[in-house]
Amino acid sequence: MSPSISITQTRDSSAIAELGAPRRPLSGKGSFYRPELDMLRFFAFLGVFFFHFYHPAEFYTEHGVPRLVATVADSVMYAGVFGVDLFFVLSAYLITELLLREKEQCGALDVRGFYLRRMLRIWPLYFFYIALALIPAFNPNHVFTWRYAVAFLFLAGNWSIVAYGWPLHSIIGALWTVSIEEQFYLSWPPLVRKLSRKGIALAAIAMLIISAATRIAMVAVHGGINSVWCNTLARLDPIAAGILVAVTLRGKIPNIRLSARLALMCCGILPLVFVANHWQINAPDRLEWIPTLLGFPAVAVSCTLILFAVLGIAGRQARSLLYLGKISYGLYVYHELANFLSGKLIPVHAGFIQLALRPILAMAFTIALASISYAVLEKPFLKLKTRFAHISSRPV
Repeated sequence: MSPSISITQTRDSSAIAELGAPRRPLSGKGSFYRPELDMLRFFAFLGVFFFHFYHPAEFYTEHGVPRLVATVADSVMYAGVFGVDLFFVLSAYLITELLLREKEQCGALDVRGFYLRRMLRIWPLYFFYIALALIPAFNPNHVFTWRYAVAFLFLAGNWSIVAYGWPLHSIIGALWTVSIEEQFYLSWPPLVRKLSRKGIALAAIAMLIISAATRIAMVAVHGGINSVWCNTLARLDPIAAGILVAVTLRGKIPNIRLSARLALMCCGILPLVFVANHWQINAPDRLEWIPTLLGFPAVAVSCTLILFAVLGIAGRQARSLLYLGKISYGLYVYHELANFLSGKLIPVHAGFIQLALRPILAMAFTIALASISYAVLEKPFLKLKTRFAHISSRPV
């Protein structure tokens, strides 16, 4: 009998002790791979990418773009900022689902193994990119100083932004969300190991309460937008939503008709556009009661609806999108560097046609950098990561 089968069927102390040992991922029942989630990751990245190329509608209309087209494009691009919340929902759902499956199928949860898998997946690119951001050529104004770097090195980069403000024009900016996810990865598995499904759901509800209370406190003391936007405790809504999806579905994939999926997608996207453009909860000079207290929960619900709209669709045929989803972590990390490089070739004072080409050039740079990084830097660690997997989250 193979070790994987014995662990699945045995719950005694010796079997649980084996959970910390490197092993091959399970197959069949021990696999949870959803190709549509890879594709959704790519579109989450795409939203953030286009947000960073946002221009007001007037920028387009004064160059001959029809007002309606310009307004729609302007509104949708600005809502792309909530791609980060979609990432949070996705990560929390997938991580919680994998942890629950391991706990139920293996009889225990290997927290040490989880930490090793996350380190092997996240840290190589994360720390490599921090080193890139410190290179003077990519940090020309020296805005990414060591006080930021130390915080990012200790997975607390978001808190450095709360404390010191944004390191403007630095290529490091996008990594603040990785810091929040790493803090979640550190704290969540020990709780899942101890709690029942009902306890996990209650923990998620507690997260929603903590998040709302934190935002109330920050608005009351006029803490500024960074005290909410980059504050882990204030951004727990999408993480809690992803956890609740995993607990509610109990490992099942919803069977939803196409018409219902389209309705869910519309009900997910339209509130994001409204919140981004009218409440502007990410604007540097906006921290108001109603937008702040209602906007963040609305975004979390909207991203959850988008997840339901996509979860369960057949996606294995879209191979190019699956590949882009597979390298989406690299796409997200490198897109600020690609933006920086494209700006060297096409400066902001260039003509309209050149500026219109800049996102295309930046996307090409992003895909190239992420592909090289995945093949050279990340893949060797991903192969090592499978030795510590009990539930496979990749194709088997």
